[in-house]
Amino acid sequence: MSHPFLNLTPPQRKRLFWLFLALTLLTTAVLQIIDGALQTTAAPQGIVSYELAGNAATAGNILASWDAAARLHAAFSLGFDFLYMLAYTVTLALAALWLADDFSGLSRHIGILLAWGAGIAGVADAMENYFLWRMLINGPSDAAAMIAHGAALIKFTLILLAFFYFIIALLMVFFRNRRGPNAQH
Repeated sequence: MSHPFLNLTPPQRKRLFWLFLALTLLTTAVLQIIDGALQTTAAPQGIVSYELAGNAATAGNILASWDAAARLHAAFSLGFDFLYMLAYTVTLALAALWLADDFSGLSRHIGILLAWGAGIAGVADAMENYFLWRMLINGPSDAAAMIAHGAALIKFTLILLAFFYFIIALLMVFFRNRRGPNAQH
């Protein structure tokens, strides 16, 4: 099994990882600032509440809770999120491959699959944003809210799986290194 980033050398992937991690952290901070204007009683988690609305009534309540300035923040957030998508998907893929380099067999294949999963998470995020944008401009619909919700669930699930892989893989590497250099992968 292969991934396009495997064409880069491990040192190149590590350098890119640190660059994209910095970009991910920067864009996360910007989105957190923007999201402050989107937190209301109807949307306690701001844009995430909107992403997970799931139906026209809930999405409509969220949109109604946002004044004109908040809607501009939401529009900017949805646009800026495309830079964030690039940053976090590349970061996740490179991190998964970095850890996969320390393994063979199933553990390595899982890392490579999760690197592909990062790209799928980005595609799901883009699809989610498209339907959130449509509702922001044209008003909520059950179809758009359900598709955005489903895409958000795919995105969050893949990100969570990658996170669990990172934790487990890091622990495996840590304990293997404590046992000594001849420990099995």
